[in-house]
Amino acid sequence: MQYLQIIVILTTLIIGLPLSSMAANSDNTEMQTTPADQTALPMVAGEIRKVDSGTGKITIKHAEIPNFGMPAMTMLYKAGDPVMLEQFKAGDKIEFAVDKVDGALTIVSLELANR
Repeated sequence: MQYLQIIVILTTLIIGLPLSSMAANSDNTEMQTTPADQTALPMVAGEIRKVDSGTGKITIKHAEIPNFGMPAMTMLYKAGDPVMLEQFKAGDKIEFAVDKVDGALTIVSLELANR
């Protein structure tokens, strides 16, 4: 019985420590943006490679995404609003903003590039 109590206490400490250290992080280096301040997100240049309206996802070849320190690459993203995908097709030159929503990198703004 004591072993079970020790395991429960250790598990609680192990799980609780990362959560408490995240809560105590006062420098806000990984602060997520809210919909109210999406205009503060950088717009990133890219080209649509594939649109999958059925899954609400889009594949984009893009420049560096500075708010995530992500280098230029081609990657699949979730669309914040799947309706936004109806206006775009493969080959479109775009500008977009990405944010972390519910733990997933999500397109929160998408528009045709002015090139």
